[in-house]
Amino acid sequence: MKISLARFLLIIAALIAVTTVSAVAYILWSQPVQLRVAAGPQDGKDAAILAAFDRMLEATNAGVRLKLVTTAGVQDNNVLLGKREVDLAVLRLDEEIPTTAALVAILRNDAVIAVAPARHKLENLSDLAGKRVGLISRSPLDEPSFIRVLDVFGLKPADVKLTTVKPEEVGPLTSSGRIDCVVVIGVPADPEVSAVVYAVAGTKKSPPTILAIEIGEFLKQSSAAADSVKIPKHAFARRLVPDEEVETIGVPTVLAANRIATGPVRTKVYNNAITELTKGLIERRIALARQVPLASLIAAPDSEKGARLPVHPGAEAYLSDTDVSWYTLLSDQIWNVVLVGGILSSVFAAAAGFLKRSATDPMRELLDRLRAITERARTTTDPADADVLRQELSTIAVEIAMLGYERHSGYEQFAPLQLAFENTRDAVEALRAKARPSADLSRPRRTTERARAPLEPL
Repeated sequence: MKISLARFLLIIAALIAVTTVSAVAYILWSQPVQLRVAAGPQDGKDAAILAAFDRMLEATNAGVRLKLVTTAGVQDNNVLLGKREVDLAVLRLDEEIPTTAALVAILRNDAVIAVAPARHKLENLSDLAGKRVGLISRSPLDEPSFIRVLDVFGLKPADVKLTTVKPEEVGPLTSSGRIDCVVVIGVPADPEVSAVVYAVAGTKKSPPTILAIEIGEFLKQSSAAADSVKIPKHAFARRLVPDEEVETIGVPTVLAANRIATGPVRTKVYNNAITELTKGLIERRIALARQVPLASLIAAPDSEKGARLPVHPGAEAYLSDTDVSWYTLLSDQIWNVVLVGGILSSVFAAAAGFLKRSATDPMRELLDRLRAITERARTTTDPADADVLRQELSTIAVEIAMLGYERHSGYEQFAPLQLAFENTRDAVEALRAKARPSADLSRPRRTTERARAPLEPL
């Protein structure tokens, strides 16, 4: 059967059209889902976390991407999410979230941290009656939230003479006694928060005190968002405060999303994108913390029945995943392999440890060198040793930086080394301070001796 040229060309054109449409449909379908997220100020920590996470999603060819929408702060984020102009937003739960929103992840628990010089002998928030309190307002929500906390304890702003202060004013105001206590809302791991604590007047023997705030049943009933958090012992390592664990009030900062899709994204695709987003955010938070340290505080929301706030269906699908996988079906065989492999690994590890037991830990070696410099700085009587010790300390600083870069270590691993380095630096600086007066006195003496020396013959 012969096919006419016109019919043949028509068939070819139809095949080309079907192939083109299929290719375009595949390209469009394979494109990652773009989710708009209100992240607050462009230079803020939340925006930094989400921007780093988006780069991680792009590097792994994930099926979801984030488009950051910068705002003035969490209040504007709340408004945009309520108007459904964004898909997700960073919110703080001391402000009522939109009824159409649900939780995806807990970014951190911001704690109410009240710090007072030790001379005032304050222990609890209720001791602030009649005192002058300075509030570091890092967000428009800080002042009204702290006023609500005071109200629970029967205190008014006038009762405590509450004023807002700037971080750079903390040191002078607490030293002069113009304020008796400083309050900042945040997490101890935040450098801005720790800088406020370190600025409060105190000495090494008498460091400032972090006040305890007992949440109580009444506070639990009066604020659904507030919860009890613990400030760990020596959370602020430079001043070794608090000297024991302290209870205070915490308010979560969360990532929330609309429960219903908006725009061209259908509900199923939208929920799947939220599932993948939640999975990546929770499981990769440690890798993310290498770029933004506060990301290590990311946690899953409470998905148990009766939880105070709703969890997004997409996040719930990840948190309650009960699919039967090949791993579940073959778990016995897998565990046998793991058990045998673990025994063999232990044997090889023990052999390797025995062969390498003479090798020294670089971090321990650096600690020993710092201890030696500290002891020499405290015991030496030669002022010239100050410059020598300072040069040795500079060399160690470079070695610490190289070690941290090579190991990709976080703050927790290097905290002992940082504390030892700062202690050594203080000892060397104290030695240099003793050496300066003798150097200043020796200079005119050499000039006098030179002036009295006889002139050399021409």
